[in-house]
Amino acid sequence: MKRAFIRMMAVAVFATSISAFAASANPKAANNNNGDSTYATRAESNSTPTLDSVIEKLNQLQAEVEQLKAKDQEREREQQTNQEDINKMIKQQDQQWNDSLMGIYGG
Repeated sequence: MKRAFIRMMAVAVFATSISAFAASANPKAANNNNGDSTYATRAESNSTPTLDSVIEKLNQLQAEVEQLKAKDQEREREQQTNQEDINKMIKQQDQQWNDSLMGIYGG
């Protein structure tokens, strides 16, 4: 009976020491110069992104991608209209060239 009591006490002491060790301050906080353990805890929590901040960042990136797509489409339309204008100008110059040749050589 005495042996069982000693074993139970040893297990109880071991369990409380483990829980006390788990609840102790962060070892990084112990190395802090000013000894402020809450400072280290806050710094760690700020450095790890939360799910909300990640989702917000993803939404911002998605909005930027949409804006870039819209700008690309607008630039494509502008290039297309510029190319059409250039083609019209070339056709007009060709027509003027043909007209001048017809005036010189007769047609």
